[in-house]
Amino acid sequence: SGLEGALPEEARNILGDVTVSDVMTGGVFPVLWEWVRGRFADMLSDAAKSAGVALAVTLLASVAGAASPDGKTPQYVLLGGALAIMGACAGDISSFLGQVREALAELSDFSKSLLPCVASAAAAAGNGAAAAARYTVAALFIDMLMSVGSDVILPIIYAYGAVSAANAALPDGAMGGPVRFISWVCTTFLTTLTTVFTLCLTISGVIAGSGGKLAGSVAKTAISAVLPVVGKILSDAADTYLAGAKLLCSGIGIFGLAAVLCVCLGPLLGLGLHYLLFRAAACIGEPFSDSRLSALLGNIASCYGMALGLLGSAGAMLFVSAVLGAGVLS
Repeated sequence: SGLEGALPEEARNILGDVTVSDVMTGGVFPVLWEWVRGRFADMLSDAAKSAGVALAVTLLASVAGAASPDGKTPQYVLLGGALAIMGACAGDISSFLGQVREALAELSDFSKSLLPCVASAAAAAGNGAAAAARYTVAALFIDMLMSVGSDVILPIIYAYGAVSAANAALPDGAMGGPVRFISWVCTTFLTTLTTVFTLCLTISGVIAGSGGKLAGSVAKTAISAVLPVVGKILSDAADTYLAGAKLLCSGIGIFGLAAVLCVCLGPLLGLGLHYLLFRAAACIGEPFSDSRLSALLGNIASCYGMALGLLGSAGAMLFVSAVLGAGVLS
């Protein structure tokens, strides 16, 4: 009940008054598919419009360069083109990064209800040690990723976009080094956190899970041997109890997956479409335009890609934590 009440607002707008028992029937995923179908065309149109304007500016700058006496694009044209491209894209970039920040906050709040709920169900099924270990690791890394994402990675993405624009506007790509360094820093943060998280979660689950299974076997043997007459009956009944706890934990995991998908689906879809279309625009413009402006289009695509990776990592970490919490029951 507490988990259902903690459903993020974005998820509640999509799913309505869904419960854990409702999602166990599989009826939640058609709802998500209908939501995507209803919004995909508008999101694709917005992404195409933004990428199209940026590509048009790039090609116009190329035409101006071809008309110049020496056949080279004048510096003032590059400066104007870079400013025009960033002016056309800055609103979308800022909007999506704001959506990512809000989604991270919602995932962080929801994890504080989801992870304890999964751990409690796992403990009720006789896997308390493994559940506690995985809950500790998951809570630590998810909170760390949310904090680092909001306070470090998102500002880095803003800086990456600004430095990319400066690199396109300045002579000879003078800011190429800082552009590459900022991209490396952002990628390193994400890959390091997710790699260490996966490793720690796996190790803690293997160690604690082995101890939990051994403890469960010992407890069932003790009940069967100590209690006369009814010991064997109660020991066998424990399997039924554990099966019920497993079913409950599976339902909680599916409910958590649905909630995480609802929170992340809109921003991920929009970011993904913008990333793909800006990457396509950079490829189309590269043979016809100045390399600095086409590189700017590619760097804008990278802004969307880094934001996509950040939110995708957060959602995946929370989902994996819930799934592995349920997985220790098998």
